Amino acid sequence: MNPTTEKSGKYSASEVDAEVKDIRTRFFDSVSHLAIIKDPSLRYVCVNEPFLKVLGLDSPSDIIGKNNSEILKGLTTEEHINQLLIADHKASNLPTGKHVEAEIVINTPEKDCTFSSKKFPIRDDSGNLLGIGILTCDVSEKKTKEKKFARDHKKLTRKIETQADTLRAANKNLQFMEHVFQNTLDGIIITDNKGQALQINPAFTEITGYTLDEIRGKNPRILKSDYHDENFYKEMWNTLAENGTWEGELWNRHKSGEIYPQRLSISAIHNSEGIVTHYVGVNNDISELKRKEEKIHFYAYHDVLTNLPNRKLFSDRLRLELEKAGREGYQVALLYMDIDDFKKVNDSLGYTIGDELLKQISKRIKTLLDDSDIFARLGSDEFAVAQVDIRNINNVITLAQKINGLTIKPFMIEGHEIFINSSMGISIFPDDTDCPEQLILHADTAMHQIKGTHLEHFRFYTSQMKIEAQHKIDMESAIRKGLMKGEFIPFYQAKVSCKTGGVVGMEALARWVKADGKIISPVDFIPLAEELNLIHEIDTRIITSAVRDMAEWEKAGHNELVVSANISATELEDPAFVDTIFSILEDNNVAKEKFELEVTESLIMKDVEKNAQILEKLCTSGINCSIDDFGTGYSSLSYLKKLPIKTLKIDRSFVNDIMTDHNDLAIVCAIISMARRMGLKVVAEGVEDADQVELLKKEGCDIIQGYYYSKPLSKKDFLDFINLKRDRAPMRN
Repeated sequence: MNPTTEKSGKYSASEVDAEVKDIRTRFFDSVSHLAIIKDPSLRYVCVNEPFLKVLGLDSPSDIIGKNNSEILKGLTTEEHINQLLIADHKASNLPTGKHVEAEIVINTPEKDCTFSSKKFPIRDDSGNLLGIGILTCDVSEKKTKEKKFARDHKKLTRKIETQADTLRAANKNLQFMEHVFQNTLDGIIITDNKGQALQINPAFTEITGYTLDEIRGKNPRILKSDYHDENFYKEMWNTLAENGTWEGELWNRHKSGEIYPQRLSISAIHNSEGIVTHYVGVNNDISELKRKEEKIHFYAYHDVLTNLPNRKLFSDRLRLELEKAGREGYQVALLYMDIDDFKKVNDSLGYTIGDELLKQISKRIKTLLDDSDIFARLGSDEFAVAQVDIRNINNVITLAQKINGLTIKPFMIEGHEIFINSSMGISIFPDDTDCPEQLILHADTAMHQIKGTHLEHFRFYTSQMKIEAQHKIDMESAIRKGLMKGEFIPFYQAKVSCKTGGVVGMEALARWVKADGKIISPVDFIPLAEELNLIHEIDTRIITSAVRDMAEWEKAGHNELVVSANISATELEDPAFVDTIFSILEDNNVAKEKFELEVTESLIMKDVEKNAQILEKLCTSGINCSIDDFGTGYSSLSYLKKLPIKTLKIDRSFVNDIMTDHNDLAIVCAIISMARRMGLKVVAEGVEDADQVELLKKEGCDIIQGYYYSKPLSKKDFLDFINLKRDRAPMRN
């Protein structure tokens, strides 16, 4: 029935219901949304055509009476089905007019589609639940657009955040650069491409004196000092144009007018098109650096303490002066001076006072010199003066005497009155040599001839000194080679008991036996070895060899012997000396009681307390200690009682003339008597005849050593000697 067609009369109720139902059905099937009605048990009771189409079904009978699980299984996930069930329950509990929303993804034959549903309750007039209505639309395209929008939004957000981070970093960097610009110690100036100043930092003002207001718009050439020519600046700008940078040192002028050195670097700033837009100049004042460089250069050629020329500068100036003297025909005298015993000043008063003493010495000597003279400090306590254009030798002597006169006057330093002596050697150009190095060497040689004697204060070099110096050089080389070849060996001189006449020991004496059999006397090499600090090595070898020989002789049955050896000052000053002796004895299995050390009286007196401690350590272990050359040094009873010695050895100078010189006899008798009362044994050395032996026995001497019994013998000869003494009766009673 068409409701728009006019009819006469009234509609019946049934006709109206049918018409309305038809319209509802057509509306239900015509909407684009999926329309669903479920009963209170949530089973499908009505669906429209679009819903059937989405599910691919032909008739509502395929759905009516079924629930979500039955309809949607295989088309969506269990999770989505459960979510729909929960939404249905929520909708059934809502009042009329309210709804809930839910989404579901359904796998249609064509594609996966996302559907959005609104679910609401259907109730009668009494509010009883008749079912739930569901309107669903396909939101797949909307979801796709939303996802794309979300992706685009996220991408845009990241880009914005990145740009924001970049801006923040750039701003932070700008702030940092501004901080650096304002606080760096280097002066910075920024100009336009024409060189007109735009900006400077505070350090630039500090260095140049110019403020920004004073320099803005001006060219930095206002700082030019006129120290450099136009070519310098032309080359600077050519380099800057070619390379974009220039760096170097130059002299500029401060606002005050003062000229100062600076280190400058200029960099060109280009835009994106490569065109120069600005220049940046960074400079710093290097005045202090230049002063330090000058100071370093100065002290490379001068003594730090006295500011005098050092050896290198002195040699250079002396060479030039000698070349000039050779051309112009005048003489030059070289005075080489050494302060005697200067080490004692440092050791007793300290290095500070020692340094001040050297300064005062140099100041005094300067007052005696002409401007043309060359004065230098060559070493710790050594000075040199080159006296230029001397007229005669008297001029040199006068200067040497004046220097000596100034140095012997006392020096007052921090309350200490210090007296010194000096030794001076003098050589003359060209008489002695025309070589500057040789001239210094000759003066040094002459100085060492008198150093420490206190008998004369200066000496002129002679050719004989050159011969002696060369001999010294040759001897040094020979000693070193001799040590390497093992040419230093002990010879033994017997010590004979006055009571028994038997050999009770021997002294190991150093001998230098060369490859050709020639024997060098200790007098010829010991002093030089001490000067060269080689005496320690010689002493150690002699002691080691003597102990090794002692061990062999003990095995041969000579158990009664005690070997003795002299030690030098070097040994006593060596902290490892005691341990070295112990080690030598232990290595050769020789008892400490079989070894005796002989120490000269003068050596002990250099430091009685210290040396007493060393000897105490030796004697406590069992080693015997004796005083050698007794009577030639201090001969003080006060030091004798402090020392742990067991033997006194009377020097040969007293023994030689005891038969004819009453004074020598009295001294020998006094020593023997004193030793007996102190419980010490006495050894007399240098005994050469029977009368001396008899006298010494009569006076109570314990042991005799000398040529009367035996000269110093080699190892083999000494063994033969003691074997003979053992096999025969004593040679003399």
